[in-house]
Amino acid sequence: MKPKHLALMLLINILWASNFLAAKIGMTIFPPLLFTALRFLMVVIILLPFARIPRGYWIKVLQMGLLMGVLHFSLMFWGLSLAEEISPVAILSQIFVPFSTLLAILFLKEQVGWRRWSAIILSFTGVMIIGFDDSAFDTLLAPGLVIIASLFVSINLILVRTMPHAGALNLTFWTAALGMIPLFILSMIFESGQTDAILNANIQQWSGVAYSAIGASVIGHGAANLLLKYYPVSTVAPYYMLVPVFAVILGVIFWDDRITTTLFIGGSMVMAGVATITLRSFSRKTS
Repeated sequence: MKPKHLALMLLINILWASNFLAAKIGMTIFPPLLFTALRFLMVVIILLPFARIPRGYWIKVLQMGLLMGVLHFSLMFWGLSLAEEISPVAILSQIFVPFSTLLAILFLKEQVGWRRWSAIILSFTGVMIIGFDDSAFDTLLAPGLVIIASLFVSINLILVRTMPHAGALNLTFWTAALGMIPLFILSMIFESGQTDAILNANIQQWSGVAYSAIGASVIGHGAANLLLKYYPVSTVAPYYMLVPVFAVILGVIFWDDRITTTLFIGGSMVMAGVATITLRSFSRKTS
């Protein structure tokens, strides 16, 4: 990978890792469903001039809007809002990788060897260690929501693989457009204080919403899509394992996260499993 593309890859990892911190700041006043809906509103406004009708993919795009726009992001941000710290959430979110492998086995009939099976078991064992760590989560609801949200990412990845000609930014737009209104409705039903939050939010909290929309979604996904024009997925994907690493660093520096022994052991198991699955999967594709 050329130096300028390595620099862009580093920027993408930082943007996506910082999204955990930005969301945490924004949700100090915005309820999680409202935060997600506002983020999507900004994405829709920014990407509307570039949006295209997904001809031939409408049913799948609607399914994607439900899976990602409504279910994944709402549950992920809800879980993040309940967690005291950023680091455990960032690590647990990587469980979508072994989930994706299991779904590929079930629905795509992919063959998996003993190394990847061992990595799947290792990852889920690490998740259990983190999830039951009282110092990481005050309640099992938070890790449960993050794990379920990651499962929806895995299902969505299988779905997206059946839409090879749909651009990443276009999918980002439709995910936001289809998820925005249901999330505003769900926020009105299940949350309170939305008007006060919107009127009283300070510049940092609004910046959290804006960063999540512009930095993570528009710029981050746009740059990732650009790199895929120059390099195969097998070259690009392993670099994204830096996201939770940067997220943990940012959590320690800016959110006073604590790296306990249990979190270190469980996190190392998850990341080792994720790394093994990712590298083994792509080495098979390029061999």
